[in-house]
Amino acid sequence: MQIDIIDIKKFNTFNFLSTFARSLIEIFISLYLFKKGFTLNQIVLFYILENAFSIFLSYIYVLIGEKYNYCVPMFIGIISFVIVQILLLDCINSLGYIILVSFMYSMYRRGYWVSRRFYITNIMPKKESSESFSIVMIVSQLGSIIAGYIGSILLDGLNMNILIVISSIILFLSVIPLINVKYEKKNNKIKLRENFKKYDKKNLIAFSMYELSNLLEFIFPIYVAVYVTNTYTMAGSVNAISNISIIVFIFIYGKIIKKKNHFIASMIAFIIINLLKVITVNYIILAIYFVEGIIKKMQNQSINKIYFENRSQLDITHHNLIYQIIESFFRALVAIPLLFFDNVIYMILFVLLIIYIELAFYISMKRNKILS
Repeated sequence: MQIDIIDIKKFNTFNFLSTFARSLIEIFISLYLFKKGFTLNQIVLFYILENAFSIFLSYIYVLIGEKYNYCVPMFIGIISFVIVQILLLDCINSLGYIILVSFMYSMYRRGYWVSRRFYITNIMPKKESSESFSIVMIVSQLGSIIAGYIGSILLDGLNMNILIVISSIILFLSVIPLINVKYEKKNNKIKLRENFKKYDKKNLIAFSMYELSNLLEFIFPIYVAVYVTNTYTMAGSVNAISNISIIVFIFIYGKIIKKKNHFIASMIAFIIINLLKVITVNYIILAIYFVEGIIKKMQNQSINKIYFENRSQLDITHHNLIYQIIESFFRALVAIPLLFFDNVIYMILFVLLIIYIELAFYISMKRNKILS
């Protein structure tokens, strides 16, 4: 199918609005639970359950998207996000509450990301997609920067009610541009086991390794609250600083990466910069977050180059679904041992160790050209 520049513009409109609306609350969710009195272990349990639910919800949402339209799971996800925000107004420190919130949060995230990744996979050029994806990422980071500041100000100075109204309205409006985005509807029959066998095993390792960075992003706001300052404004500031450096760097790197991928180098740098963050004191961490923003998007651009350039292995439906399952499975799996830690620094170091082990295995596979 020929790429339509109008569809890309529609996607970027959705991208900015939805990222802004989500980021008003989502980047603060672990810190919000922490400030509401939930223990580290309870917050980790929330994360594990959310990703465990996501494994089977990804499958269900893809089925819905294939049968009807991928805007349907998107709308289901947005409705679920509104419910999550309402539930967060009155936190109850119980296992039942954690299960309910994590399930609804998973309903939102899978509905949103299954649809978003399907659309972007369809509209990206078949060749040299890095530069086009750079533009998509810049739009996304701008939405996150603005929302991070506004969200932190409202959470520190006011309450959740205003955020719920703002984010809910904007999220619903954001989907409108997607409704008429063209894609070839095939109603694919899902054959998950058969298509897993076709998947490049190196890519399975690369994707799982990359997704563990999400676990660190979930944990670090709590680290900042404990060891730097316990405010939403600080969490919003480090998010903004990281994203500003991304915008400075991302378009240039989008051009560089057309010639060579830097996934391994970006993962090594990611491990180093996160080690520096846990041994840094006070506000020096802001400078490290600026450098991390550059590294994160080297990493992000690299993994998306792998993703987009390997989409020809499978049809887009299965390529999308398998990535969603890999993402959720490895996030949940690695988070399970964190239930036995009572210190956020030890949690961070453990995740970095797992990433290091996976990276060593990935480099070995690349050198020996096995399972390719």
